[in-house]
Amino acid sequence: MSFTWDIFSGGMVGIAMNESVANKDLGSESYIDIPECAAFPETGVERGTINVPNFSSPYNRKLVGRMSVPDITLNVNYIPGSAHDKLVKAAEDGKRIQIRICYYSDSTKTAGIAIAYNGFISKANMTGGDEAVVAREFTFSVDGAPVGQKVFTPDAPLATYHMNVIPEAVAAKEK
Repeated sequence: MSFTWDIFSGGMVGIAMNESVANKDLGSESYIDIPECAAFPETGVERGTINVPNFSSPYNRKLVGRMSVPDITLNVNYIPGSAHDKLVKAAEDGKRIQIRICYYSDSTKTAGIAIAYNGFISKANMTGGDEAVVAREFTFSVDGAPVGQKVFTPDAPLATYHMNVIPEAVAAKEK
């Protein structure tokens, strides 16, 4: 089976947490699925810029400084008693955790991009209203560089067991 990449929408996203910040395996079974992702989690890197005066030119120069990963906002439709409460507990305890975000390229959830970070839940807010879903907004403050990033396909899966894979897709692949 050969997989061909193309552009894809951001409509299929999976979030998982791992209580072990020593984990380096993006396909580890120790990840706990965080259900009901309510907004696209934006990830990336940023660098500070250094403005360098240059008195021999009418223009200043610029250099880039150190790289960092900006805070990641994780929005979920809150389910009491679910893994959402583990994120609340991590915020209350100030405990470092690992978050993995999978951006899936299709509904089978067998291809996409996974990236994991270590850090802290620095904010855990509850929102909602009489005509709105009760939601939780978590701010994940990344500590250091990404743990890892992997492109995965049906030919090169994230793991042989992956909690986010739809069982029908696994059964179809095994036939």
